[in-house]
Formats: sequence, structure tokens, C-alpha cells
Amino acid sequence: MSNKKLSITKQIVSITEIAIMCNLSRARFYQLLQTGFFPKPLKDERSKRPYYDLTLQQKCLECRQSGIGSDGSYMLFYSPRKSENVSHLKKKKVDPVITEITETLQEMGLDTTVKQVKQGLSEIYPDGVDQEQGVVIRELFRYLKSD
Repeated sequence: MSNKKLSITKQIVSITEIAIMCNLSRARFYQLLQTGFFPKPLKDERSKRPYYDLTLQQKCLECRQSGIGSDGSYMLFYSPRKSENVSHLKKKKVDPVITEITETLQEMGLDTTVKQVKQGLSEIYPDGVDQEQGVVIRELFRYLKSD
């Protein structure tokens, strides 16, 4: 579920939309709805789908912000995760050979990164590396030193 926060601009919203507005998952919103923390939604007579009008949307947001439910109960909420806190989970795994080459070049006195090593390898060996590691390191050293 996205952690985007919506502002109240629509006359009616679905359960999913109000859950996003409250910065909760739909499942957690339903749990709190069943306990009476959030006000019950209105139902569309034709489709039988639940929805929240502007008044109920405001009440839900007040409950979420204050921690005091529509039934008078109290609820403590954790702060939502920030994207930078979980960014390490999204990092791609780096080939250990490239990491080793990068570290070797750094020990040789080059201030280089894995990204620069990958770029250098792709420019020096566009068809793939077919040399032994010592030759590759020498060629990369010369290439990166010339930049």
C-alpha cells in the first residue's frame, strides 16, 4: 500500500482511499473500523459499496491525528516509515568480482567507485571481459587514471 497522503478534495472516497489518507493499510483500517475506532462508512444503495463523505472523511482524519476514536477509545500509532529508512532494502547486489576490483584499485591509490568500475569495464570490454583479473585491473587503472 502506498504511503501517499491524499488531501480531502473528493466528495466521496472508498475505503482504500480513506485508508491512504489516514496513512494506514486497508487491512489495518478495517481492523480499527471493526473495533469502532473509526466511524462506520455510508453504503451506496445501488452497489452496496461503502464510502465516506466529506464529514466522515474529516472525522476519520481527526481520529487518526488525535488518537481518540469516534467511540472515545484511545489508540497510539507508530510514525510512518520514511522511504530513506528502507532504502537499503532496495539496493542491488553488486558482483563480488567488481567489488574486489574496485577495492584493489582503491588500494592502488585511485579514488574510484563501483559505478565507475562498471562503466570502465563496459567501455574497455564492450563484448565482455575475456582477460585475467590482473590484466583487467591494469587496463582499468590506466583508463580511470586518464579521466
